[in-house]
Amino acid sequence: MRIGFIGLGNMGQGMAANLLAYCKAHGFEFRVFDINKSAMQPIVTGGAMAARTIAGIAEQSDVIFTSLPSSKQVSEIAFGPMGLLAKLPQGATWFETSTSDLSKWRKLLDSAPEHLTLIDAPVTGGTEGAAAGTLTMLLGLNAPLTEAQSSLLQSFTKKQVVMGPPGAGYIAKLSQLHLNYLVAQGIGEALMLGAKGGLDLTVLSDVLSHSCAQSYVVDNYIPKVLDGSYDNSFALGLARKDMRLVKQLGDHLEIDMPLAHKVTESYETAVDHYGHDAPHLSVVRLIEDKSGKNLQP
Repeated sequence: MRIGFIGLGNMGQGMAANLLAYCKAHGFEFRVFDINKSAMQPIVTGGAMAARTIAGIAEQSDVIFTSLPSSKQVSEIAFGPMGLLAKLPQGATWFETSTSDLSKWRKLLDSAPEHLTLIDAPVTGGTEGAAAGTLTMLLGLNAPLTEAQSSLLQSFTKKQVVMGPPGAGYIAKLSQLHLNYLVAQGIGEALMLGAKGGLDLTVLSDVLSHSCAQSYVVDNYIPKVLDGSYDNSFALGLARKDMRLVKQLGDHLEIDMPLAHKVTESYETAVDHYGHDAPHLSVVRLIEDKSGKNLQP
């Protein structure tokens, strides 16, 4: 089997490293591509083959994975005479692991030749999960995974959940992200109540983690606010992109989502204040700045 991987950013690096180990153990070819050539170097040094073009990696892949910043890049590598839809071989499968725009993915599905299988397969679990091979993959597909596909996915995921037909994976991922970013802002307000009220925020954090408020966001994000790092593993601008997608999905499905609009507005403001590359929890700094009080002990 010939495996390809496009997009070696923070998430792609971990996924590709685990796929490389799997391919080496099973005697499969593994090729990678990224417009940032230096991003390919660690994986190539480990034994992967470096592709020079999208067409080149497509032509040599029976299964290809993409991990890209947005639906814009997904569409750019898909269409045209040198794109994936034109160059992937007969019977190839494309797992699209990015967080993307449902309406654009559906247009892409409608344009794909019948001999290709396209699966929306966004992942959740963060960069640490990508590196550890413990991601959860949310799948949108019509036919069950083959045994070979399942084995391949298990090299970098702990759990694969079929959410429904094509597009269902994206919907599930954006639903999850909506709650994630909503609660992220909520912890800022909750902590500020404690700070202004004179509470020890370390004690308050422990109480929140052992109460009805407990969640991944509470357990993992509060310490990164209190230590002043605001979580460097993910950029504020990417969080804004995700919330724009959530809002677009609500518009596409004709759902009134006032909370999504409010949360998106906060991330837009935060990017204006702190920049695209600031840590994603910098959105909490808006609350600190408006309150005139920092949350760090």
